[in-house]
Amino acid sequence: MTQNHISDRPAARRIAFATIGDGRLVRFWSGTPFHMSRSLAGEGHEVVHIGPLSAPILPLYKTYSRLCRAFRRRGRSPLHAGAVVAQYAADSARKIRAVSPDIVFAPAGSTFAWSVPNGVPLVYASDATFRLIENYHPNYRNLSRGARDIAERVERDTIARADLILYPSEWAAESAIRDYGADRSRVHVIPWGANLEEAPDRASVLGCRKPGPCRLLFIGANWEEKGADIAVGVLAELRKRGMEAELVICGCTPPKSVAQDGLTIIPYLDKCDREQRNRLDQLYRDADLFLLPTRADCYGIVFCEAAAHGVPSIAPATGGVPCAVRNGETGLLLPPEATKADYAAVIFETFANQDRLARLRQSSRDAFEARLNWQAWARRVSDLIETL
Repeated sequence: MTQNHISDRPAARRIAFATIGDGRLVRFWSGTPFHMSRSLAGEGHEVVHIGPLSAPILPLYKTYSRLCRAFRRRGRSPLHAGAVVAQYAADSARKIRAVSPDIVFAPAGSTFAWSVPNGVPLVYASDATFRLIENYHPNYRNLSRGARDIAERVERDTIARADLILYPSEWAAESAIRDYGADRSRVHVIPWGANLEEAPDRASVLGCRKPGPCRLLFIGANWEEKGADIAVGVLAELRKRGMEAELVICGCTPPKSVAQDGLTIIPYLDKCDREQRNRLDQLYRDADLFLLPTRADCYGIVFCEAAAHGVPSIAPATGGVPCAVRNGETGLLLPPEATKADYAAVIFETFANQDRLARLRQSSRDAFEARLNWQAWARRVSDLIETL
């Protein structure tokens, strides 16, 4: 990975890093705010964490939301209840004023970032707009009209308030411009990086894989949403074709028992635990291909992590995935409606051509070193901050 050069750095700024949760914790939002803030600090900025934010009324709305789900009624997203939004906004404004920052950086902060005090430049970062995900992502498909109205309003107001608007994909950036009237000059696409404590050594991950079957790796926290059922079907299809193949599914469990030769299910590995983190690293090192037939994804940090380990990804061209998985570079993209037979055909052909697979492994790692890492992201963000 390219190293930072202190003499080339833009002027350091005091950044209020504002998040609903605690951005210092790896467990918050899969570690993305943690890696964002750490990489900005690595560029020489003074990062002051503004979070977690307080909304004392939130538990009441969480209870109400659970009741709505229990009775299969359209519900209110607790974070988009009017009273919760107001409390988050007031708390963030108070804490921001208290630290007198040069800039406010608010990842996924549309709930409160619209209220950032005037006179302080705002950098807003997200992986999607509400308009994109309201009928796309499962967490947003059953919202009440009131919840949708509030989510839409705070999204629009935050985009209007922001001096810089950062997304990891063209999919999200174009929505901000098209659906929310964002000034194109303020919208920038900067890929996100791999959420790894330490990047693996290039030589160690590009060395020869141990001989044996085609080893597929799937990592995802939601069996249905991430397409684990499709992945199991792909494994069965490959073995039906006579290919010796194995699949490791890590991070989720099936709703009912699944029996399939060559399948291993690891319910969960904690990245905060060194032993479990090392086990996860070894899963990547053993894999020939990363398979994630996801049904809905705004980007996919796991694709960056696979690229860091020199593992090409096989995934659908849905949502923001094509910005993390470039077809023929960091992996291969299939249509969103691709079947298990389609995935099996691509994997069968790719694994049969070891020279092509080796090239994909190298280009995946090259992409990680060039752009799919947080240092590269922070350098570009710092250059943009310099213009404010």
